[in-house]
Amino acid sequence: MVSVSVIVPLYNEERRSTGFLASLLAFCRKGLKDYEIILVNDGSVDNTLAILSNLAKLDKRVRVVSYVQNRGKGHAVREGVFASKGEKVLFIDADGSIVPDEIPAMLKNLDDYDVVVGTRASAQSNVTQPFLRKFIGTSFNRYVNLLYRINVRDTLCGFKGFRRNAAMALFRNLISERWVFDVELFFRIRKMNLRLCQQPITWVHKAGSRFKVYDPAKMALELLKLRIQLMFSS
Repeated sequence: MVSVSVIVPLYNEERRSTGFLASLLAFCRKGLKDYEIILVNDGSVDNTLAILSNLAKLDKRVRVVSYVQNRGKGHAVREGVFASKGEKVLFIDADGSIVPDEIPAMLKNLDDYDVVVGTRASAQSNVTQPFLRKFIGTSFNRYVNLLYRINVRDTLCGFKGFRRNAAMALFRNLISERWVFDVELFFRIRKMNLRLCQQPITWVHKAGSRFKVYDPAKMALELLKLRIQLMFSS
């Protein structure tokens, strides 16, 4: 079995992902002994798939999972999880806001915890982001904690790792396929009494995000709908 599976979900990331993916491959080759990189193309309509396919030719430990219809980040990560072979499974965003150098600390923490998540809310974190983005994120997380009572200050950070058994259990019955899947994960982590570590990180905002000012209102409604679904699925 592979020691570490690194999953990268991508949707129309031809402009932002090239440099990050090159740095991820270089890091894994140098810093990890036994790994695989799973690149999940979530129905991109630009040249993302071609970029991923070319990268896979450079290293047999790089695999591409691709499908035609865009399903959402939650679905992409789930596809990556179930395609993985690693004893430790993590996913990281493709925009480069989180650098691969954060991975070793996560892997070390996974020796003691079932789930490790990056957090921008820690006093030890080094975060660079616009004020409006920070304000929206803080308000969103307060709403999430009020609705779900998960006691997590940064639910949407795109850097999360799992022991294999925890990953399989958490993603097996995942309801949400898009952005709010992170919140569902935390709900299930609490319900399953899994040991959770919130890891301070360095995070730098990257231009080109598809996040819009009106997205929090849309996500708030999705979260309310998801909370009701989870209530009846419990």
